[in-house]
Amino acid sequence: MRIRAAVLLVGLAATGIAWADARTEAVTKLQARYEATRSMRAAFRQRVESPTLVTPLESHGTVYFERPNRMRWDYAAPDAQLIVGDGKTLWIYQPDLKQVIRAPLNDAFQAQTPLTFLAGLGQVERDFTATLQREDAEHWVLKLVPKGDAELGTLTLVVRKADAGLAEARITDPLGTTTSLVFTDEARNVEIPEAEFHFEPPPGVDVVSPPAY
Repeated sequence: MRIRAAVLLVGLAATGIAWADARTEAVTKLQARYEATRSMRAAFRQRVESPTLVTPLESHGTVYFERPNRMRWDYAAPDAQLIVGDGKTLWIYQPDLKQVIRAPLNDAFQAQTPLTFLAGLGQVERDFTATLQREDAEHWVLKLVPKGDAELGTLTLVVRKADAGLAEARITDPLGTTTSLVFTDEARNVEIPEAEFHFEPPPGVDVVSPPAY
């Protein structure tokens, strides 16, 4: 029995070391790809699930990123919406409401830390506690918890082993709402026209700032 117990402990230790090695490899490769990516364009599909929703909300569109802090999310009809981060200001244009929400970009992402990585403002090891939730032959699944305040939510990344690219990102907020983003047709380090990161509120819309800002 003692021999069997010893063998079991050795096996568990070996498994733990292998798991730690896999986590280190996943984080290292993800960060390296992140740092080597100057810009990105991709199609996305979004699914929002919440305890307050009867059914999930689904949408799709095109996203553009340019480091260090510029982005554009174009949501297609019927739920058209435009989100632009021009480096200083975050703009959220909701055509159906004839409204534009305007906020300082850095303040907005300090309030939603899990988004900072996707926006080009964060780093894995510096800003998050990263754990390997699981892996298979093709993917690592990493859970990132903000070091500053775990109550801000979590970011789960499905990372392709082949190229360390993001297959899916899931953002969970403190109220239990989960936003899943699946990326396809990704193009890295492409030239993105300057106009994509510029926004002017259309005539006749209300421009408002959230109370927190």
